[in-house]
Amino acid sequence: MDGEEDSLRTLLQILAEPRRRYALYHLRRRDRTTVTRIADNVAGWMAAGRDEPLSAETLVRIYTDLHHTDLPKLAAADIVDYRGDERVEVTRFPDVLHALLDVTLEFDDGAT
Repeated sequence: MDGEEDSLRTLLQILAEPRRRYALYHLRRRDRTTVTRIADNVAGWMAAGRDEPLSAETLVRIYTDLHHTDLPKLAAADIVDYRGDERVEVTRFPDVLHALLDVTLEFDDGAT
């Protein structure tokens, strides 16, 4: 039970950050992608519902945060293979993560 609780706790901590949720929405549709494509997708989610586009500075920050923080967390949880380069590959996507993303997607769709 402790392993399941720890695993669920880790997934919930991952999903608490919107950038990681948006990245996971992208990753559950693609087994392989790039940091740039994920960053573009995340920026789209973040820009939805706004009257003005995201600034170039914000786009750079999204890419940097994904590269240095968010993708390494997903790699530590064994969801993706990410070694700090441009390539990202899904290693596993547990059923519980799919179910949690379905719930958060409803929330995120309503927030935009």
